[in-house]
Amino acid sequence: MLFALLVDFPSGPPAPELLDAHRDWLAARFAEGSYLLSGSLDGVDGHPPSALALLEAPDLESAKELMSTEPLFRAGALAHRVVPFNARFRAADLDGRFGDEVTAIPVQVPR
Repeated sequence: MLFALLVDFPSGPPAPELLDAHRDWLAARFAEGSYLLSGSLDGVDGHPPSALALLEAPDLESAKELMSTEPLFRAGALAHRVVPFNARFRAADLDGRFGDEVTAIPVQVPR
């Protein structure tokens, strides 16, 4: 199943050392294939900056359990909602839409 992860930072931007731990955790999730896309959302219309991710898990409880291990969440630096995402359409050229400024992390296929 696919899930949207909606993230808020109630206390403002996380500390740099927490961001390093978050990036390491995130790289491992991309490598294992559970994370599909992630990034920041600019603050607009009076709403502060936030973040969004798409992830894959067997069910909602598994997705929530995965997120409970995230370093920023464990440190209390973010609040999140995990919401089932029902994809209906996608761009045919999705891989080419993001350009070189978005890092692609290859999935490590178990042997």
